[in-house]
Amino acid sequence: MSQWLQKLAHWYDRRQKLKQPWQSLRYVALDIESTGLDPKKHQILSIAWMSIHPPVMHLGNAQYHVFAHGQELELGQSPTIHGLTRQDFLHSSEPKQTFAMLSRALNDAVLVCHHKGMDWRFLKHIEAQYGIPFKPLAIFDTLAFEKHKLERNPHQPIYGGQLALSACRKRYNLPDYHAHHALTDTVACAELFLAQCYGFNMSKSPLNLLIKSID
Repeated sequence: MSQWLQKLAHWYDRRQKLKQPWQSLRYVALDIESTGLDPKKHQILSIAWMSIHPPVMHLGNAQYHVFAHGQELELGQSPTIHGLTRQDFLHSSEPKQTFAMLSRALNDAVLVCHHKGMDWRFLKHIEAQYGIPFKPLAIFDTLAFEKHKLERNPHQPIYGGQLALSACRKRYNLPDYHAHHALTDTVACAELFLAQCYGFNMSKSPLNLLIKSID
């Protein structure tokens, strides 16, 4: 089969899957903690992901990895950075193996993250750097969902901090978690995603309708 036909077959298969009831799809919640926002300048410190088969979150199979980048991280006077201590960096993961695992996890799954602009930018950089493809069926951005929801009320402007993960969770009466730790934020994002979808009264609607509504 030619490359063009393979792409066409993949496009059609993806389109058909996104027409299924959203509960029938598999999701992968993900969070990345890094030294900055620019993947060309900054480094990933830790990454975590976890599969979701609504309404079940597979916490027992969650992945959490720390990267030391082959050098001792200077923490200065601070005992931690993004919830990581010097001890954590002594047991760092091998990046290429880790990202290959993530690539397999995202195959035939919908990526779920809070603020896809940052996470997806880092994943695309990894894709180019290591030659490891990330091809999720779609991306569900829990931040974009909340932003769209708040914007529907023109008399209630959005203030700073209202779209932070913890602030979004409060609107669904979800508990407070310690933020800026990749695994904790992954669980927090997964819970928020389920709360948003079940709260949206989607019944058995296909996911593509919801994604289109917030794009």
